[in-house]
Amino acid sequence: MTRILVRAAVAGDAERVFALLTGFATSHRPLLTAFDTTFPELVRLTASGAADLLVAEAGRHHEVVGYALAFRLLTLHANGPIVELQELMVAPASRNEGIGGELVLAVVDRARAGGAVEVTVPTRRARDYYLRLGFEDTAVYLKRSLA
Repeated sequence: MTRILVRAAVAGDAERVFALLTGFATSHRPLLTAFDTTFPELVRLTASGAADLLVAEAGRHHEVVGYALAFRLLTLHANGPIVELQELMVAPASRNEGIGGELVLAVVDRARAGGAVEVTVPTRRARDYYLRLGFEDTAVYLKRSLA
């Protein structure tokens, strides 16, 4: 089994996280100029506890092979803060090794330690994956593009 280390992202992870991001299946095409502005801010927000930008290292060379991005949201309806997992990506060559599950578990553990009452994840295509990790169906997410 591959040894996996999950940790908070640091500035030096930017290049590898961007490479992973380009494989993220979304309706948006990642732009390096936007990433170069956003990534340092997410590292800062992670250090402050407002977000969790986590990376997973694996293999002999401790290569970053996955990342997760989650945000802490104060709510009224849930009687406390919730954490919303927005992005989870594992390099295709490293899938089915438990890396995604370790990243999700790290988000859940950090949410619990921070006093969150639940962790949510908006997804359509990965529904069954999250159900296997203990999540339950509760909502449909809608979006309105502002572009």
